[in-house]
Parts: sequence; C-alpha cells; structure tokens
Amino acid sequence: MRAGQVGVVCETCLDPRDAAMLRAMGLRPRAQVRVCRLGQPCIIEVVSGGRGCCRIGLAWDLASRVMIGVAVTGG
Repeated sequence: MRAGQVGVVCETCLDPRDAAMLRAMGLRPRAQVRVCRLGQPCIIEVVSGGRGCCRIGLAWDLASRVMIGVAVTGG
C-alpha cells in the first residue's frame, strides 16, 4: 500500500502477545486503516466511522506481519 491509502486488515501472523497489544489499540481483523507513513516506523491510523481514532507506529518486522487489503468504496 501507499501512504494515504485506506485498507482493511485481512489477517495477522503475530504471536499472542503482539496480537493482544494491537487488538487493544483497535488493530484487528476487519478494522479499517489508513497508511500515514511507510518506513521505519510504519505509521497507520485506525479509522472508525470514517474518522481516524488513533495512530500506531509499527516496527517494520511487526508491520510486515499484518496483511491489509485495499478497501473498496461504493459509488
């Protein structure tokens, strides 16, 4: 994905501790996210109700284990 794109978390390949930490911040399967910045750290924004609710900085190793699909918008 590119910076500014919105997507949906499809799945994660995380150990239970990392998965629980990210779920507590709203990053879970089917959550809508916006990529704010790629790189180290990768910064994503969890989107709720069309508005961002929190930004999360992820180390590349962690970010690479979160699979995001590009969101399809109606129109």
